[in-house]
Amino acid sequence: MNVDLPSDVDEFVKELVLNGRFSSEQEAIAEGLRLLRSREQLRADVAKGFKQLDNGESVDGDDLFAELHRDIDEIEKEQRGS
Repeated sequence: MNVDLPSDVDEFVKELVLNGRFSSEQEAIAEGLRLLRSREQLRADVAKGFKQLDNGESVDGDDLFAELHRDIDEIEKEQRGS
């Protein structure tokens, strides 16, 4: 795939490579697209969450944090080899 970038974006990509942030222009652009994909997934997840709230699907915050703390404690226990 060949893409013509606006000059300001093209210069930015070249600068990233020159500064050693990426080994190639392709690598820099691929990372940018991965970030865009992540942002779009986040938008979809947030929209899903709002829809769930609108439908009355929610959990108590205290219960959620208690569950998360239990999960963290279990992970830490497993990492210690206990």
